[in-house]
Amino acid sequence: MRFSKLSAAAFCSLVFFFCSLSTHAQQMGWEKVASAASVARQRGDLVEAETLYKQSLALQQKTMGPNRWEVAITLNNLAVFYQDEYRYAEAESLYKQSLAIWEKVPGREVQAASSMNNFAALYHEEGKDVEGASLYNRALGIWKKINRTDSPEALVSLCGLAEIYSAQTRFDDAEPLYKQALSIWGKNGQMQSPDAQNALTHLANIYYSRGSYSEAEPLYAKALVIENRIVSTETPETITSLNNLAQIYRSQSRYSEAEPLLARVLEIREKRLGPDHIDVAASVSNLALLYNCEGKYAQAEPLYKKAVEIREKILGPQHPDVAQSLQMYAALLRQEGKIAEAQKLETQAERIQINATQKMGSGS
Repeated sequence: MRFSKLSAAAFCSLVFFFCSLSTHAQQMGWEKVASAASVARQRGDLVEAETLYKQSLALQQKTMGPNRWEVAITLNNLAVFYQDEYRYAEAESLYKQSLAIWEKVPGREVQAASSMNNFAALYHEEGKDVEGASLYNRALGIWKKINRTDSPEALVSLCGLAEIYSAQTRFDDAEPLYKQALSIWGKNGQMQSPDAQNALTHLANIYYSRGSYSEAEPLYAKALVIENRIVSTETPETITSLNNLAQIYRSQSRYSEAEPLLARVLEIREKRLGPDHIDVAASVSNLALLYNCEGKYAQAEPLYKKAVEIREKILGPQHPDVAQSLQMYAALLRQEGKIAEAQKLETQAERIQINATQKMGSGS
């Protein structure tokens, strides 16, 4: 999950908000260039956007010097641009410059902490979670100091840090942060939002990983209610909520409740990924298993067959995952009394496993 970082548009709003405080000498065209850069970026003209951001930065540094807050804004905007284009080394350098300016300018704690949020998100994307966690913690310290712990920016810090802790499997550290964020959204009447939905899902994932299904279940359910109300896109968080909630229901033999959830996951994945994707094969197999548990063998059989076909196509006919799918398919056929067909699949699966073992032994 990637929580909203303060984007170029958010920082640009500061430019126009503070324009009245700029002297005439400082208004020498950089604002128009910066605005044109944002427009170019929005229409997808990335080459033009980068050129204009650089021009705006050069104008600011020439007319105002290198350590003005306006320069920090443009540095941030260009860093966000590079981050979104996966040009991480360039983004990192600019975030460092921007943050260094904010930390020197009196009365700009909000901007400094927001810049830390952006920089921390970049570090997380780069896999530099130690550095990212340090910046989120510094930002949280600022929000506390200036009494803005309930602000949207502080929530970005909370959830960003929780995401890093979750990625590090530090679930005991992540859990109270997600709870704190959800409490703030609830108090502010802002639970019907994508970020609240994401936090619910991730907190539920923590409980699910611990096997605490009674705690995970209502959170997944709430996340799905929010998703339905805000008519959001079918996000990975939605798929996780649907899938894990269905697995909880299946483990409790609540098959009729699990079935529509798994069917929806399959529908979403086929629409987003196409019919021949490894995640589609997983969903097909999950739904087949549920039908098997319900005794709906006629519905389960074509799904098991489809899972085998997709995995053979993507992974190759000798992959261990194909053997696993064959074994599950064979088990169903035995339950249907189709012994000869089951034995054929079991033999095929056994050969795959023997070949895989031999390859591992030879080191090839």
